[in-house]
Amino acid sequence: MLNIFDAEFARAPWPVLRSLREAGGAHRVATPDGPPAWLITRYADVRAGLLDERLSVNLRYSGGGDYAGFAVPAPLDVFQSAAPERLARLRGLVVGELRLAGDWADRAAMLIGKSLAELDGVTEFDFVERVALPLPAVILGELLGLPESERDALAAWAHATLAPDASPRARDTLGGMQRIIAAVVERGRDGADDTMLGRLVRAGISGSAVDSGELPGLLFYLLFVWYEVLMDLLAGAVLTFSGRPDQLAAMLAAADRTVAVDELLRYLSPQVLAAPRFAVTDLEIAGQRIEAGQTVLFCLAAADHDPERFTGPAEPDGALELDVRRSPNPHVALGYGAHACVGVGLLRPVLAAMLGELYGRWPNLRAAVADSEVPWRSGFRHRGPLTLPVRPRGIR
Repeated sequence: MLNIFDAEFARAPWPVLRSLREAGGAHRVATPDGPPAWLITRYADVRAGLLDERLSVNLRYSGGGDYAGFAVPAPLDVFQSAAPERLARLRGLVVGELRLAGDWADRAAMLIGKSLAELDGVTEFDFVERVALPLPAVILGELLGLPESERDALAAWAHATLAPDASPRARDTLGGMQRIIAAVVERGRDGADDTMLGRLVRAGISGSAVDSGELPGLLFYLLFVWYEVLMDLLAGAVLTFSGRPDQLAAMLAAADRTVAVDELLRYLSPQVLAAPRFAVTDLEIAGQRIEAGQTVLFCLAAADHDPERFTGPAEPDGALELDVRRSPNPHVALGYGAHACVGVGLLRPVLAAMLGELYGRWPNLRAAVADSEVPWRSGFRHRGPLTLPVRPRGIR
């Protein structure tokens, strides 16, 4: 059994993942929590496996001996436990609400600009602490139409859970998450505002599109599930562009900056692993027999750096290079199939707006330290800079 998940893996997983791809597409690995799992590393196997109905995200199919992941309790587990038809209905509801949210590029730019203005004149600061960590709460608060008290509570949760000196993991703060969700539902129930929050709560009360038991799960997803991805992607982008001014210039000159966002998702892989899958029956992946009840971890980061699918200017490691003009870009950075992140339709334009506003205000924004000096969150399923000292008006 392989032990690969350590602090160095979080910072630079690529050499390990390359050796695993070359040695075979499926490996038995130890997880940080102890129990083992199957790790799938090749693009073709990952993409096919994410569509395989013989694998389920529902914990009831776990045999109990393997890694079981983050067991979200009811009623927050709606996206984890829902049958396919129910899942499709809920995903459709969220996608429809995101469309109703309108043009998020302009709205995000306005919100970001107000937050960044507070840092004008500061010569050096921690980008994670001052920008990447608090901004998702600002964006989500506006998107959902959260009252000020709930926006503050969401920001406080993020600082307590994701800040460099935070001790609890997100999975250990479910009580706090549930209190925020309960307060959000209560406020939405009392209000008549035409916001995403108000519409979702009213739909839950009436049962017209979502029942009241599903509503907490929807809010759990919208408030918490993609928060860390956005935070890590934004900080990772600033670090990456600090040493690649040509790629930054190409991104800023592009008519459609979401192309660059897709490449940052592929290149940085803030979500290293898809949610655990449990084998419903015996099956074979990459020549390895997976027994019913065993856990399969699809490595999105390994798949998105697979040279068999992604090539670049230099071989054989073209997949390791950043190319903000890469097209097509069939990455699986946020999953694929029925359980892919439904927030991608929002994340792409929001991050594009964030980057445009950042470099429009601070064209010379650069990391203040070398890449090797940046500590990374010693993550298992996620990765991102833990701290990132930056100078908005100078180079390192």
